[in-house]
Amino acid sequence: MRGLPSPLLLSLFVATRAFAQDASPVYQTPSSSSSFRFRLDALFRQEWTQDIRVNDTVRRDESRQRGQIRPRLEFGGKTFLLGVGGDFDYSSDTNVEPKPKVLRDNYDSRDARLDLAFAKIEPVRWLRIDGGRFEMPVGLTEMIWDKDLRAQGAALTFQKMDDSGVARFGVTGLWSRASHVFDDPKVDMYVVSGQATVIGLADSRLQILGSYVAFQHIRNLEAMIRRQNTRHQGQLVNDYRVFDAVGRLSQGVNHPVQLVADFCWNTAVSENRRGIWLAAALGSLKTSRLRGEYTFATVDKDATQGAYATDDFFWTTGWKGHRGEIATRAGDKTSIHLIGEIMRFKDSGIEDERSHWDKRYRLEVRVKL
Repeated sequence: MRGLPSPLLLSLFVATRAFAQDASPVYQTPSSSSSFRFRLDALFRQEWTQDIRVNDTVRRDESRQRGQIRPRLEFGGKTFLLGVGGDFDYSSDTNVEPKPKVLRDNYDSRDARLDLAFAKIEPVRWLRIDGGRFEMPVGLTEMIWDKDLRAQGAALTFQKMDDSGVARFGVTGLWSRASHVFDDPKVDMYVVSGQATVIGLADSRLQILGSYVAFQHIRNLEAMIRRQNTRHQGQLVNDYRVFDAVGRLSQGVNHPVQLVADFCWNTAVSENRRGIWLAAALGSLKTSRLRGEYTFATVDKDATQGAYATDDFFWTTGWKGHRGEIATRAGDKTSIHLIGEIMRFKDSGIEDERSHWDKRYRLEVRVKL
């Protein structure tokens, strides 16, 4: 296994030393008063992938590193908020130049780009309007939406809030165009989503989320983006009109437990169209030093538009696997994450590949200002 290259190692050390001494609360929420605020999210990753199938007899291992910094500046408060931010990536591999035939990442490995440029208006408690390039306002899991991506368009949310600030009921309509990191200037995504949250006994909470997600003009997606959706002569051939249902059950405050179940199906096709995403998390880095999480997923190759699904390199449509994560809070702003994944390409056209398990391990340091 290769170590971190010296620029990433130096950045990781400086970030950890600087932010571990800060006494401010972890993951602060915006103030209601109008003011300028600077925020920053940073990721430093070392990744090892083993037993990648090359052919019936040959396997290979890969190692790579990634550094990502996302600074942003915000102005405003609860009623009106403006924000602008950048996304700066540097990885040990080069996934764009020269242009590959196949791309499994949702980010450009050597890139500096506009990440956020948004306005959020909440004139009354029951209405919120988002416009520009902004974080996804709908609580989709990573089976549908990769956190590296941003919605670009507009969203309208009607919601009923309780006294503690929890959205008990809500309906969101969203339109987004060209929201992928790579060029997709004509691809549209429409989302209609409704959610309800029920507060129970002993700090328990159940959220039910139902969404309809439709992708249009997907033939304009960058051809090198390789997810396992059905293709003919390199071109996508199916439509994606996806229903998605998510349930989140949370219990406790200081040592919370959360269970997540997500089921999706693509109504535009008659086969290979379902996905299941199950997760369980114990603990919270907001209130304790340790957090553990387990995820199981099995996603058919046409269950959703895979170019927008989670993660990088593997683990999108057409795959089945398990992921475990242990995280610890190294400082008020810094956390360390150990992640292990085992997965197989269940919908491969090659029989041997359908039963072959790939293994991946990650060490991540995350900073949030």
